[in-house]
Amino acid sequence: MNDIVFVLFGVLVAAFVGGITNHFAIKMLFHPRKPVVVGGKKLPFTPGLIPKRKQEIGASLGKVVAEYLVTADGLVEVLGKPEFRRRLEGFLERLVTVWSGREETLDQLALRFAAPEQWAGLKERLAAWIRSRTEEGLRGLWEARGLSGLTLSGIVPGWNEGRREELLEWATDTILQSLKDELRSPAGDRLLRELTTRFLDQAGGFLGALAGIFMDEDKVAVKVKTALIRQLDSPGIRRTVAGMLGKKLEQWGEVTLEEWGSRLLGEPPLPWLLRQTASRVPLGEWLDRAGEHKLSELLGPCRERLLAGIPGAAERLLDLLRQYAGAAVAAVDLPQLVEAQVAKFPIERLEEIILSVSGKEFRAITWLGVLLGGLIGLVQSLVTILFR
Repeated sequence: MNDIVFVLFGVLVAAFVGGITNHFAIKMLFHPRKPVVVGGKKLPFTPGLIPKRKQEIGASLGKVVAEYLVTADGLVEVLGKPEFRRRLEGFLERLVTVWSGREETLDQLALRFAAPEQWAGLKERLAAWIRSRTEEGLRGLWEARGLSGLTLSGIVPGWNEGRREELLEWATDTILQSLKDELRSPAGDRLLRELTTRFLDQAGGFLGALAGIFMDEDKVAVKVKTALIRQLDSPGIRRTVAGMLGKKLEQWGEVTLEEWGSRLLGEPPLPWLLRQTASRVPLGEWLDRAGEHKLSELLGPCRERLLAGIPGAAERLLDLLRQYAGAAVAAVDLPQLVEAQVAKFPIERLEEIILSVSGKEFRAITWLGVLLGGLIGLVQSLVTILFR
């Protein structure tokens, strides 16, 4: 009977020691959370393993995440999956559907995320940015493309002798026909009568007296008009006008766009163009008026076009993401980010997470310690009884 009690006592003591040892070993992973100092000296095994190695754990996790879990190749592979593309298209479709039906104005939506002065400043900066980009575009188009040095011969397609002859014939016909139409008009009649009257008034002496007695001003004006129209139809006048225009056209062909603009505007064309663009394109007013419109008014009319363009937009977005996946991963600096997040993560919360996931396994380890301790106590008790 004493041997049985001795064996049971040995088994219980050894089982208790095994269980409590494993329990404290698990607890010492997290506790104590700070060093324990007694008599000016820090006790060994304090703080616990995880609090003590928290920084090293964060660095190791960051390295594992950056090198094996979140990599540029892995991101590119995920972005290339049809399922991911379908999810992206679905997200964009929901986005367009929801936002194109909202009754909020653009200003109301913006004021949910920013103060009034911030929104006003943002619109001013946006208008200034658009204006500066527009000026840069115009300046680049004018200077980089060499528009200031272009001539009429360089602008008009196929500028050659044959082309100039066509233009010359057209210009001659237009000028002569315009003169004849003007002479036949009431304004032309008045002009000829005024010229005839002035001529007769200015004619002095005997000729002037005879003209005043025997000449009718209206008849003279009609005869002059008939003679002028006949002369305008004559080959000689046509050759004279064509020759004059030909010389001018040949000269104009070598005049640059810069010179044409300066003659017409009284200043260099580029500053005038920039000033006119700034004054005639009130970006600030346009942005203010756009802010007063509802999102349904801005996006509703083009909703179907936006939905139809989603597949193409998703493809371009995915191409852009795949192109810059490596640069994005490098810019994020995952090792440092993970290490910083682990350093800020509370040990208490980390313990809760680990215990919630591995609590059963930890309890199994504790009971395994009890079992092993009990077996060791049983063997030790039996050996003691056999050899005493």
